[in-house]
Amino acid sequence: MATSPDQRQRGSSWDNIYLVLMICATFYPELCFSAISALSAETVISKIKSPKDVIELSLNLTITAVQHNYFTVKKLISTSKKRLTKRQITSLYDCLELVDETLDELYTTEHELQAYPTFNNESITEQADGLKILLSAAMTNQETCLDGFSHDNADKKVREALIEGQMHVFHMCSNALAMIKNLTDTDMASEVYSSGRHLDEEENYESREWPKWLSAGDRRLLQATTVTPDVTVAADGSGDYRTVEAAVAAAPTRSSNRYIIKIKAGVYRENVEVPNNKINIMFVGDGRLNTIITASRNVVDGSTTFDSATVGR
Repeated sequence: MATSPDQRQRGSSWDNIYLVLMICATFYPELCFSAISALSAETVISKIKSPKDVIELSLNLTITAVQHNYFTVKKLISTSKKRLTKRQITSLYDCLELVDETLDELYTTEHELQAYPTFNNESITEQADGLKILLSAAMTNQETCLDGFSHDNADKKVREALIEGQMHVFHMCSNALAMIKNLTDTDMASEVYSSGRHLDEEENYESREWPKWLSAGDRRLLQATTVTPDVTVAADGSGDYRTVEAAVAAAPTRSSNRYIIKIKAGVYRENVEVPNNKINIMFVGDGRLNTIITASRNVVDGSTTFDSATVGR
């Protein structure tokens, strides 16, 4: 007897639910499953055909949660500004910056996952490392935001207003990280099995010496005795710029090539902030005892830990 469209739809729906249950082998499986199952049956049936589809849907839901946190922080700033201390306001603006970074990391993860396993001609191992680094950074951002509100009772009240949303995103990112690890581990094992090689045969001296995510070009740069910089910073005026901040500001945005800033020996008293759109920047000094970047921001004077880094983002 032929099956009706409704019967076929129910069968497909159960298959997809089973797939979701299998892929949600994470630290927070109930959240993983409930987030996906809250979607419409039509969405679940039409968009879930493979484990990768489950991960992509989870990333979309995580992005929505991050955007919700953005509006929560903005509302706190606008409605409570007169009652907040300078440090609390600074911490809230830190959170907004961290939201931007998290969104950038999640969108990049989504883009790379869509092309997986053929992204940018990288091996499965390289792609897996890149995806895991992005999601680990997104998780750290949530904790960094909350760390800005751990100094006194007033801070704790602001923290209480943020913690549910921040930890929800942390857990969602954790689930996506676990799902990607499960997916890529399986693919890596299959790749090794089909090639007839063992993992220990793939390792050589160079791979043990450097992280796997570091490209061959960057390894050569780090091993080179001399590096030709794009610009030079010198406090005495003998370079292209006198400050590191000025060199960073002049660097190209979203460069596809490594942009090398040589920082000559000297003490540079400045807080160097690298914006999200200034990617592929590499700093080269004259040795850790000769090129020193330092500044005086600290929690006591109203700055936050996130904002006190000399070279950070």
